[in-house]
Amino acid sequence: MLAYAFPPLGGAGVQRTLKFVKYLPEQGWDPTVVSVRWSPYQMRDPSLASEVPAGVRVLYAPELPLSPYGSMALSKLGLDGARPYLNWPDSFQGWLPAALAFALREIRRARPDVLYTTSAPYGSHLAGLALHRATGIPWVADFRDEWAANPHLQAGPAVLRRASLRAEHAVARRAHVVVVGDYFQIAGSRPGHRTTITNGVDPADLEGLPAPDPPRDRFVLSHVGTLYGDQDCAPVIAALRRLLERGELDPDRVELRVIGKVFLPDGGLDVGARVSQVGYVGHRDALVEMRRASALLLYVAPSSLAPSGKLYEYLTSGRPILCVARPDGLAHELVSEWGAGAAADPRDDAAIERAIMELYRRWEAGELATPEDVGERTLRRFSRRALAGELASVLARVAG
Repeated sequence: MLAYAFPPLGGAGVQRTLKFVKYLPEQGWDPTVVSVRWSPYQMRDPSLASEVPAGVRVLYAPELPLSPYGSMALSKLGLDGARPYLNWPDSFQGWLPAALAFALREIRRARPDVLYTTSAPYGSHLAGLALHRATGIPWVADFRDEWAANPHLQAGPAVLRRASLRAEHAVARRAHVVVVGDYFQIAGSRPGHRTTITNGVDPADLEGLPAPDPPRDRFVLSHVGTLYGDQDCAPVIAALRRLLERGELDPDRVELRVIGKVFLPDGGLDVGARVSQVGYVGHRDALVEMRRASALLLYVAPSSLAPSGKLYEYLTSGRPILCVARPDGLAHELVSEWGAGAAADPRDDAAIERAIMELYRRWEAGELATPEDVGERTLRRFSRRALAGELASVLARVAG
């Protein structure tokens, strides 16, 4: 398994591969992981390493600082326009030389039945392509995000977008493709060679967590995760500001709480009420934070159908969700159908205001709770152990 995002790194991208590694041995599979020990781009959560089963071999390939030093050199030369070319297919290419060498040595040592690569970073699939061509080992390519069709990658030079499309097509022609959502557009993917395995929640992560305990003196709307780019919650921030200015929300009884990194311009979180920035915390602490909220904010930019990996943990938190996501996405669908909170389209300002006020009025009335079966339904449908079983079936089919 080539997985850049793996403990001791933290963050949302780590969870999927970690849980596969945790539960695949129950299905008769023996994973070996090639990852990176330190990254200039990702947070660390060493506590997650305790979930890697004893006996699982993890090889840490060093990463050369090609992207940061190369970017600085281009800036000094006045060639900032060349940065996208330096950072194709992503900013993690400094990991690829050592990752390829480590993986090839391990393949020669152990001759595995299947090769598995996961993105982002997308370069892991290019490494998988090279390894598959060199060794002939059957290959599964897991896409946690779209690549060529990713709306966040459309602003670059046209030549690089075409390069991503061709590379993606080459990967999908040779690998069995696994995607997080049915809607993923993966160039070259073929019927019978593509499987959807969603993200999920690990029941073991919920053991020993405190019962939901939101404050009684204020309405705390908590966002767990990084805020950046168009994942900035801007329509929600604007709606909160308008409601506070009109007096429909009491500024002394409202708090916006952000648990995670914030990469927004100054004033990006200015709502006119209390804002608490906790910063990045470990995974377990993030789960505790979810249970201390009055309501949980899930925002998905209108350019995306991705449900966000935290959706499933939100659904098991016992707290209602303010889901601002497209109506044709899974997050909006589940929150609405299961009565797990209030949902609104990110393109509809009035609907966002109504959703906020619905939750706030329920809080004022002491009726801010979710149906008891929401957590149970989530675990039945999105258990990490069951999802690892789905991957095990894919691996067995690909390995023949």
